[in-house]
Amino acid sequence: MSVLTVRDLDRILAHSTVPVPPEVESVMARAQKDDEVFADRFSAPEFVAMVRSKYLAREPNLQELIEPLGGLGSAPVLFCQVESGEEVVSLVLDEHEMLAATYLDRSRTTRTVSVRYLRVLLQASTLPATARAVAAIEALPDGQLLRLGETEAASIASTLWTKYNLAREKGVVVVGLEQFTKDLSHAGSMDVLLGSIWLQDSLVTAALDATARSGGPY
Repeated sequence: MSVLTVRDLDRILAHSTVPVPPEVESVMARAQKDDEVFADRFSAPEFVAMVRSKYLAREPNLQELIEPLGGLGSAPVLFCQVESGEEVVSLVLDEHEMLAATYLDRSRTTRTVSVRYLRVLLQASTLPATARAVAAIEALPDGQLLRLGETEAASIASTLWTKYNLAREKGVVVVGLEQFTKDLSHAGSMDVLLGSIWLQDSLVTAALDATARSGGPY
């Protein structure tokens, strides 16, 4: 995994000859330039195969990311995403230039859970970090909605393990990461609903069973 900034991506986009949807430019313009963006490294065939097998059925816009990669052979590519609210920009890069870009407005397909319902699930759980999570969201209004994104458990476990270990190296305290990612890894190819709540000085992340939301957090 590599770490870029939004400013790095702006520089790459500015020199790109690849057509970019106007929505991509809009999201990038609103993003904080010093924000870090985590980029996963794949070979081009590996990335195409992963998108087709795991994500294309529920995010058909990703077809735009894999179409330009057919002639790259086994060349390495970087995949990253920049978010602004419910809008997501997905980018595929090589070491020097952008290869493809696509845009998704998740508000059209978003699933949500209320803070009240999440609090009930957390209180019923015996996982190590749930007490801290309940305390963190205690003051939030019951009716506040948490957006949930559907993703493959094992895949997001790997991404979160890398991302939050990098944060730890910078001095950020991360509670419950080992058990959280272990449980997701054990769920394998099962889909989960992942959601995060940003608070004043912390972030709470939970994963729910995508087939039975009342199944509880991982």
